[in-house]
Amino acid sequence: MIPFFKHNLNKNKNYIKKTLNSSYLTSGPVCEKIENLISKKFHKKFALLTNSWTNALISILLSMKLKPDDEVIIPACTFVACANVVEMVGAKVVFADINPKTKLLSIHDCLKKITRKTKVIMPVHLYGNLFNTKYLKKKIRKNIFIIEDSAHAFCGEYNNKTLGYYSDFAVFSFYATKSITCGEGGAIITNHKKYVDIIKSISNNGMTKPAFKRFENNKYIPWDVYDYGFKANLSDINASILEEQVINYTKTAKIKKKIFNNYKQALSSIKQISLPIENKNKNRDYYLFPIGVKSNIRNKLISFLLENKIFVTVNFRSITDLSYYKKKYKVFGCKESKKWGEETLSLPFHSKITKNEIKIVSKKIQEFFSKTIQ
Repeated sequence: MIPFFKHNLNKNKNYIKKTLNSSYLTSGPVCEKIENLISKKFHKKFALLTNSWTNALISILLSMKLKPDDEVIIPACTFVACANVVEMVGAKVVFADINPKTKLLSIHDCLKKITRKTKVIMPVHLYGNLFNTKYLKKKIRKNIFIIEDSAHAFCGEYNNKTLGYYSDFAVFSFYATKSITCGEGGAIITNHKKYVDIIKSISNNGMTKPAFKRFENNKYIPWDVYDYGFKANLSDINASILEEQVINYTKTAKIKKKIFNNYKQALSSIKQISLPIENKNKNRDYYLFPIGVKSNIRNKLISFLLENKIFVTVNFRSITDLSYYKKKYKVFGCKESKKWGEETLSLPFHSKITKNEIKIVSKKIQEFFSKTIQ
């Protein structure tokens, strides 16, 4: 059996023992420590941990006080949560197509979708391939926020600048299958102090002070609520699992880059599939290994690999093809997103997959096409 994913945690290490022996199980000094590590890594003034990528985005969008006719542009082919968070705050989703080569947001189509109502653009570093945020920023109005969806990337540089450098916010995911994980979790990086204070309050049920900040120097610090909020803060238990991964991620990324290149080499002779095309920036992250096949045989290949105990999946469909969004927005266009959603599948990819396992995957794909009439 070749699993789709294996986490990178040390099973023999008790990450949370120290936290369990402390006074804080919810957000406390461990979260604060990890936030400092992340802000320094990305050269940002602020980093905020949350209990999910989704709630991080909701917190940011709520802090902007978006109105029902305000528009948020996202790529049509990405995870559905990108659209869901916009719906949750009552704003309007605008779908832009993807670049047929890189599968990232098409800047050309994105610029065509901008109107006077556009408030936010959310490019995605899909599969760890970095979007050219610098170029987008040059082309848009200064009052349009850019939020980088960095759920697939925790390292990499574009034009020698780290993730989040050219945007207003970047948001990471620490979900179970991500390169860095604590089961569920997320993080925001930004330089906007005004919004940081609001987001902190929103993600803590609207309260102005988290529990562990209400007592300093043996004095009680009163808290208040100036606006509504919800529960989006991460616990120290979850944060404890992150520290070693954050510190060692450069090493992990190098391992995954090698695996990525091993895959490309092993699959390069199979003409019936398309391999990932990287953009000009080579200093990227490596989260998934997607391939493309003709839509009429994609599901047959998936079934064949599953029958042979090789676990693959379809990570993304065009959101415009999902029933709720298809009915509500009735989007025409975004043809490249629709096409890729029908052709793509992701192969097993994680830091522990072996070169021999990659060879087995390659041989089975070759076997499938040798038996299949196309």
